[in-house]
Amino acid sequence: MRLLALTLVAAFIASACAGTAAPSPSPSPSVGATVAASPTVAKATCQPTSVKIAVPVTPPNVVHLPPYVAQELGYFKDENLTVELVRFEGGVGALKAMVAGGVNLAGTSTEPVVNAISQGVEVKVVGSYAPNISQVFAVRGDVIKAPADLKGKRIGIQEAGAFADALSRAYLNKIGIDAKDVQFVRTTTAGRVEELRNPAGSVDTAILHVDQVLTVKKTAPNVAPLANMWEVLGDYQYSVYAVPSKDATSPTTECMLRAIMRANRAMYDTSLRARILDMAVRETKEDRDVVEAAYKSLEAGKAWPQNEMVVRKNVEGTVQSLLDNKQIDKTVAYDQIVDLTLANRIVAQLGKKEFPY
Repeated sequence: MRLLALTLVAAFIASACAGTAAPSPSPSPSVGATVAASPTVAKATCQPTSVKIAVPVTPPNVVHLPPYVAQELGYFKDENLTVELVRFEGGVGALKAMVAGGVNLAGTSTEPVVNAISQGVEVKVVGSYAPNISQVFAVRGDVIKAPADLKGKRIGIQEAGAFADALSRAYLNKIGIDAKDVQFVRTTTAGRVEELRNPAGSVDTAILHVDQVLTVKKTAPNVAPLANMWEVLGDYQYSVYAVPSKDATSPTTECMLRAIMRANRAMYDTSLRARILDMAVRETKEDRDVVEAAYKSLEAGKAWPQNEMVVRKNVEGTVQSLLDNKQIDKTVAYDQIVDLTLANRIVAQLGKKEFPY
């Protein structure tokens, strides 16, 4: 499914490059109408249990907030879960920790999961905190004026095989620049903005989230967007939650996912907005005006899912992109990657929202 536009990002991009602006959606209602829950779909009841959930970005961007919201609003506690949010610098580390048994559920971008499954690792996608791409490919505008100028430049990524790496390679492939003709440089998520805007920084490009775009707009006039990544990629699954295949339908996974789905829905509940924004400023460590503007933009763009969370066309588009960019060497079928048994069960329990995913 093509990303519904993020209006603030679109405005920023329109001011700096000639890309096609994505259409602005009509504002969605605070929560959206709910089809009645089914009383016949039994809920798993978890005994008091301690679990660990890997969150893939430190500190989080606004798009990453749902598990923090589930913690803040007591949704995990409602499920008898004592949750530790274990912080990682990226999705690859989060996924590796889950595979090794260090965490019960991993939030990550989709690429590391597809790559792992293509190599025979037994993991399943069971949900998502944001199914669509909302990022831009940003560059030092003083040294990169056009796509061809990327040749020989330093491409900022978080870690090999992860989100920024995959998106950067997809863009380079689209414009006809071989990955061998650039230098990939690792940065932290928190550090990528500073490395890009600092004239003495280590990178010439970065994949930026909406709040990072807004921060750059305030503080770094030398940074300019070169491409809207939703235009480059089309159907593409941004994020997922993954578990070991053996746990894809377990009661503990159901309890974790139900709390997370409630948190995804809470992101649209205006009665909770002030509390969530206070928590968001604390966790993201960003200026309040940036957090509020990013939140408004992501809400308008329907960033957070309210139903089954994973979009089949997006997953299949991600697999094709990884194949095209030689990041996997064989295709992986949707059913090998995704198991929405619990997500669909929880939607029936809570009631389906009038929402596309």
